[in-house]
Amino acid sequence: MNDFYRDYDVPQDLKFKTADILRMGGLECSAQLSPKYFERVFTAPNKITAVTVEISFSVADKNILVRGRVWGKRDVQCARCLKMAAQNFEEEFVETYSTKSEIIDIMLLVEQTLALTEEIRFLCKPDCKGLCPVCGQDLNAAQCGCKPECLSPFAELKGKFK
Repeated sequence: MNDFYRDYDVPQDLKFKTADILRMGGLECSAQLSPKYFERVFTAPNKITAVTVEISFSVADKNILVRGRVWGKRDVQCARCLKMAAQNFEEEFVETYSTKSEIIDIMLLVEQTLALTEEIRFLCKPDCKGLCPVCGQDLNAAQCGCKPECLSPFAELKGKFK
């Protein structure tokens, strides 16, 4: 993205004055944001550790088109072994705002975009063995020797219907 407005200070809360964008005839900017702004986006213990955003404002007759990209790093918990692992993320967003509004708040748009990137079930590696359901041993590190119980919900019915 071109840096046309080097002297434009991108607000950390991502609230832009519509009058500034109209006066400049658009704006392209980028900023590194503090992860503290995104503490409530993911469910604990998952958290965002680094965020960068690029934003492009294009002015039309009655609207301002906002295109953006957000990327960074997050710490997420494996669904099987419960270990935390670092993961990169990147997502794009597009939204239209009226030129009549005084402020264009991009923070909510970035938060929503980040929330959509959270995986329902993250695995630290595709072949993660998880934890032993009996003793809790991390099966990626070592085998525990426990005998696996039958986890089928129908196991109790096995001998009842002969």
